[in-house]
Amino acid sequence: MRKNLLYSTVTLIVISSLSKILSFIVRIYLARHLSESAMNLYSVALPTLVFLIALAQMGIPSALSKYIAQNQNPMNGILSSLILSLVSNVVLIVLFVLMIPFLSNQLFHDDLVKEILKSMIFMIPMVTFSGLLKAILQGKQHHIIACFSQIFEEVFRLIYLLILFSQPIISSIELARIAMFSVFVGECGSSLFMLIFILFYKKPIRSYQHDLRKEHFKEILSSSIPMTSARLLGSFTYFMEPLVFFSLSNSLLFQNAYGNFNGYVLPLLTMPSFVSVTLANMLLPTFVYEKKHNNLSRAKKIFYLISLICFTISFCCAFVTFFFPKEILQFFYHTTRGSEQLQLTSIPFVFYSLQPVLSSLLHALDQSRKAFIDTALGCAIRLLILPISVPLLGHHALIFAITLSMFITTGMHALRVIKSLQVLTNSSV
Repeated sequence: MRKNLLYSTVTLIVISSLSKILSFIVRIYLARHLSESAMNLYSVALPTLVFLIALAQMGIPSALSKYIAQNQNPMNGILSSLILSLVSNVVLIVLFVLMIPFLSNQLFHDDLVKEILKSMIFMIPMVTFSGLLKAILQGKQHHIIACFSQIFEEVFRLIYLLILFSQPIISSIELARIAMFSVFVGECGSSLFMLIFILFYKKPIRSYQHDLRKEHFKEILSSSIPMTSARLLGSFTYFMEPLVFFSLSNSLLFQNAYGNFNGYVLPLLTMPSFVSVTLANMLLPTFVYEKKHNNLSRAKKIFYLISLICFTISFCCAFVTFFFPKEILQFFYHTTRGSEQLQLTSIPFVFYSLQPVLSSLLHALDQSRKAFIDTALGCAIRLLILPISVPLLGHHALIFAITLSMFITTGMHALRVIKSLQVLTNSSV
């Protein structure tokens, strides 16, 4: 059994590594083909997309994977999740279309952003559908297939960019819009792969019977609402961050600092987190399954192993980016923009790799409300510290606020996990 766990973990890491390499190739390709103004437009609009995805999914995929892991018949959870997602998507799309002029003119103060925001409309239902398919696979313990779908996502996205960027394109807005729409194309490729596997697996989902009742909707919502609250708050903070930052100073220095950090530095800092996110997605249903079958010792071993792997990989990456920031940026992006920001944040972001794992375990332990409180505190400090620190730190206030917020959320998650595991261990003795 231990060999099976190790084999699954290593396989997931290998597939995740390949997926992340492809994702990074996409990032590099974008960085080398987008002009400075196009990169700034893309970076400014990206937080809105992250916020939309959080609103569209509503935490339902995570709740669905947990439901499937706990129940023999997954069809009731799948149908209720699908109906809830459909309703929320229709409402969200209508509201977003109405809000586009206000967002571009009143908040971003740039009419060019309007065209990029319009390209996000198609992504809302596709990202939601892709999330549900991945939840089904993870709930049924097909973690490798769910992870493998990310490779298809990046391949489709890269092919799309190769074709479109080979055309004679002049304007920055057109470049930024193509970069943004590539996310939709990637989700289409990923969804197609997962849908084919689910439909033609040896025991397809459609073979299950369903008896849909109001209780099934309540069960999904009871898990999804606490889960989505933390993610929604985090994405809302990410959405508000450029608005607050630019309201303090809309100088070219601040715009370039934000564009450099989000366009070049942040992808490098969060690169090790692909392992954390992948293993955290596996941890939630696996821990729930082992705990349900009274295998608490095995469940804890899985958590400790995943945490150690995530921290080790993140530390190795931080070592390289701290001592060779300019060389890394030059190698990947053919520029040294953001080298100072990269060096300042490399070591602190080692602990960021633990956040998805800790958060996933809190959800598995039915501590979603406490996870939300931790995230809320971190996000509040992130936004509140910006106005205070800008007069003292200038454009470096952005990385200070982000780093401090990350430390607070991760630290509180860790304390809650330690306490919860101790209580669980004592109760099982």
